[in-house]
Amino acid sequence: MTIWRTTDGAGTWQQLAPAGIADARCKGRLASADTTHSFFTASTPSDPVVIYRSADGGATWTASTPLPAAPGNTAVFAIPGRPKAFGSVVLLDASGGQQSKDVFRSTDGGATFSFASKVPTFDGTVAFVSAMRWLQIATSNSSQETTDGGASWHAFTTDYQQAAPIAPAVTFGDAQVGYATVRGAIQRTVDGGVHWTTIRTPGTF
Repeated sequence: MTIWRTTDGAGTWQQLAPAGIADARCKGRLASADTTHSFFTASTPSDPVVIYRSADGGATWTASTPLPAAPGNTAVFAIPGRPKAFGSVVLLDASGGQQSKDVFRSTDGGATFSFASKVPTFDGTVAFVSAMRWLQIATSNSSQETTDGGASWHAFTTDYQQAAPIAPAVTFGDAQVGYATVRGAIQRTVDGGVHWTTIRTPGTF
């Protein structure tokens, strides 16, 4: 496995020799929380997901305990989303083998995870706006929101639309500004996900 790091806004890149990463499991969903803390997921079709974490800019990594099965889901294998950290709280959504989508939470920086919430519908991407406010942007006009860390969900009104029949990837930089991308198209919100506008994809005219 190879990891590259930039410290000058992608002007130059340095190849790392990361320590602590087992060869087994497929790796993905690399995400940085700040200049030193990063995470990625590792899974196989027959083993629970683990989340690797680094606190030194990607030089060394430690795996979490395996992700537990969500209530009512007996499948070991889950398809993980991208980890999102808010201080010591790390959130992760995962799709189960029974067409379910669940959220898992760590309160110790990614060392251990526990089940946090079952997402109302399988359709749509879960975007973590803050540690307590999450959005599920769905293409079927059935978007949902929680403002209490998944304890309860309610309908969320948004004007987000897209032509592609697949869920977008959605990420927020802060409580107001977020981006959604699908098949090369990018949309931006500056009001917490209520309104979206299309922005030019880099490299296009």
